[in-house]
Amino acid sequence: MKNHFPANELKCPCCGELVFAPSFKFKLNKARALAGVPFIITSGYRCLEYNRSKKIGSSDTSSHPKGFAIDISVTSSSMRYKILHALIITGFSRIGIGNNFIHVDDDPGKPIGVVWVY
Repeated sequence: MKNHFPANELKCPCCGELVFAPSFKFKLNKARALAGVPFIITSGYRCLEYNRSKKIGSSDTSSHPKGFAIDISVTSSSMRYKILHALIITGFSRIGIGNNFIHVDDDPGKPIGVVWVY
């Protein structure tokens, strides 16, 4: 399967570290191929320091530092639909919807079958 996500798109902008579960990356590539639209990653892996920084201000329970989450930019409602559809078909069951992004994670330590809005 084609890798749609070069390391520079997924690595932590703070330290350059890159940690992703192989199963997460496999499903992500499968969803990207199915969606037929680019997945522009706005946030991939985050080290704990970057995750806690004022720029991000995310919770210590975030799935990003565990290598189980990304945020994908969306620029239209049709793009949002295509990405959501592909993520669900591929088996992702933890999805957050923002005005201009979709958060998707596959964190095994969190509840499944949930969709939330920001």
